[in-house]
Amino acid sequence: MTPAGASRQPSMLYVTTTFPTLAAFIENEVKRLHARGVRVQVVTLRRKSTEYQPEHAPLLELTQEIGSPFALAGWGALLAWLVRKPHVLVPEVAHMLWASRRSAYALAGHLAYLPAAARVASLAQAEDIDRIHGAWAHFPASVAYLAAKLTGRRFSMAAHAGADLYRTQAFLAPKLLAADFTTACVRGNADMLRLLAPGARVEWLYHGTDLKRFGTIVRARSAEPMLLVVGRLAAPKGFDDALVALGHLRARGLTPRFVIVGDGPQRAALEDLARSQGVESQVEFRGALDHDGIAPLYAQAWMLLAPSKVMANGRRDGIPNVVIEAMAAGVPVAGTRATGIEEAVIPGRTGALSDPNDPKALADAIEPLLRDAAEIDRLGAIARTSVTETFDADANFEKLWALFFAAAS
Repeated sequence: MTPAGASRQPSMLYVTTTFPTLAAFIENEVKRLHARGVRVQVVTLRRKSTEYQPEHAPLLELTQEIGSPFALAGWGALLAWLVRKPHVLVPEVAHMLWASRRSAYALAGHLAYLPAAARVASLAQAEDIDRIHGAWAHFPASVAYLAAKLTGRRFSMAAHAGADLYRTQAFLAPKLLAADFTTACVRGNADMLRLLAPGARVEWLYHGTDLKRFGTIVRARSAEPMLLVVGRLAAPKGFDDALVALGHLRARGLTPRFVIVGDGPQRAALEDLARSQGVESQVEFRGALDHDGIAPLYAQAWMLLAPSKVMANGRRDGIPNVVIEAMAAGVPVAGTRATGIEEAVIPGRTGALSDPNDPKALADAIEPLLRDAAEIDRLGAIARTSVTETFDADANFEKLWALFFAAAS
């Protein structure tokens, strides 16, 4: 299936950080585009990932690393563009760096990725690419923006949360205004971007989830309460607060099994915290699992916990994919009002909410549900219906497809 009126195979470059990953939302976009006949390539600013969903292994063939500031090819490409289009490159780079002057993080990143932007521009020209898409709003979008300016290709971008929107907003408004469109996967973030760049086309579009995979999981809730967290073991996830909440629940006579899926820099600290809270015997660290490995846990879990929080440097989640996966599987979610989770989790209907950085409040939200299995089942059934109506990845991809190709017509 190709876009209506297309006279040749459409083509696109996705610029991202690393690829493919276990998160899978960008991967699913690329997979669907490729399946529909789009000549899509992915360029990464960091090394290719070694952890990804098994079904995304073929995407490695579409991917190349391009972002190292130490690669001579990048500096050669930058010099070539400086000779060919100094009237474009010099003012655009000056604008980008001036906009970054108050953020060492933004300034260093924009300087480091100038060679990558030149390489992307050269690739887009050599491969006759129609569109350059920044898959994240920070450095990938800046690389895509500059490459599009140099080559005259169409430019679009996606905004998520955390580092790409809140660690710095240096040079964000010019990218928003230059893009054909920007997608934002959290409604609150879409509203923020519209205020930041009035006149920019910002579309609120959830990633969604694969209902064929998660919506068909047959619930087999464990007889004894089991709580589940899934994600990278990193501070913004708030898994430390979940363990402290588990300690509060233990003091109240509740000792649910607690399964942690994922790996990351906080693992040792979380293991120590489980011991200090006296809940070590309840906690299981399963490491990173693919979708097939997580599915039986969704079937058994009483609740998924998503105690996300905002870090001092702006890092945060948006709506974690696992929240939508769990809800699709019929698992209610206890999350925090911090980063967009409240757009999916409705207290009394699909789960419970508490304030971030407050383990006692999280325990208070969880406790009544642990004492009422029938309520768990009721909330889970509503959660599954809610996801079907709003977070269907197939339906949401059709909206993205329309944006890509309506903008090109």
